[in-house]
Amino acid sequence: MSFYGRRQAENRKAVPQEVLDADTQLSELAEENEVELTLVVRNVSLVVTASADCTAKIWNWLDGECIQTLSGHGSDVHKVKFSSDGTWLVTVSYDSLAKLWKLSSGDCVHVLRGHTNDINSVAFSPDSELLITSSDDHTARLWDVVHGDCLEVLMGHSAVVNSAMFSWDGRLILTSSFDGDARIWSAFNGQCYRTLSCGGSGSMPLEFAVFSPDAHSVVTVARDGLVQSWDAVAGKLAQTLVDEGHLVNCASYSPDGAFVLAAFLDCAARVWSLHKGERIHILHGHRNLIRCATFSPDSAYVCTGAFDGVAKMWSVLRGECLRTFAGHDALVNSVAFSEDCTQVLTSSTDSTARVWNVSDGQCHVLLKGHSGALHSAVFSAG
Repeated sequence: MSFYGRRQAENRKAVPQEVLDADTQLSELAEENEVELTLVVRNVSLVVTASADCTAKIWNWLDGECIQTLSGHGSDVHKVKFSSDGTWLVTVSYDSLAKLWKLSSGDCVHVLRGHTNDINSVAFSPDSELLITSSDDHTARLWDVVHGDCLEVLMGHSAVVNSAMFSWDGRLILTSSFDGDARIWSAFNGQCYRTLSCGGSGSMPLEFAVFSPDAHSVVTVARDGLVQSWDAVAGKLAQTLVDEGHLVNCASYSPDGAFVLAAFLDCAARVWSLHKGERIHILHGHRNLIRCATFSPDSAYVCTGAFDGVAKMWSVLRGECLRTFAGHDALVNSVAFSEDCTQVLTSSTDSTARVWNVSDGQCHVLLKGHSGALHSAVFSAG
């Protein structure tokens, strides 16, 4: 949300406009300048894209205008995230660095140094004050967003740490690793509370681990298709949902905690109901491997993107394909829903991102300007 203050003097025809900071007091402006103020509130809808050209770009997806190019990384930018309060943007590169940018100015205010290998994931805490990164160097790091300091190094995994996330209240951190374990940590002191050994000795790498909305449970998905639900408090296995015995390409967890999706190497995705403890759908339709998948914010839909250059939207309850988004010339690397579930954002190795209307399946904005493949694209919050 951006606030535009309009200052208008009585005898002037021009209507100057000024973008106001979030902490600006309108009453103070009026008293200082002795003018009439009209506040115009606009919902500025932003998208950020991450590219192999070593840059990220911020766009207004309503008209496709590139607002700013964020430069400075020494390799591909492959992960980007907005903070939930709309203040910050983080970029992650294969140069082993993360950078924090102030959205109001577009300036890089912190370079987060410390990882000694590629960073695989990044997430803001719910209050936007902390940041967690996970890396190929077998660690995760907790950062102070405002000052850019590394507060804790989470050590204990014996292999690549491929994901890290906060619980809903920001008090816990969950990591998953190729060592087959998920770990629950304190966000206050970096202490490891629980180790969830998924499969024991010789277990397959974890593709991801995620908290339930209340953080009482954890769901893990291993590369061999083993889906397990855990009691996060006791650190004990609660339920083994499926053991397909097939390699998983990507996985996702619904925001309401009710469903898990995993895409296998047979060009199809499976959806499981955690309440029923069983698979409810097999999503067939892509002509090549599924590269990415995500649930809508209301958990009613799934969107998948594939190596066939196509994204598809599915009904979670019925398992039907509702929309096919075709237009990219190469594989789809990421898919995302807008917060109101009316738009789908896709990014592709064809160097473009596209915004699609869910209502009719049509692309209404093409985001074109990068000189390299796109690794990901996300909507801003709010």
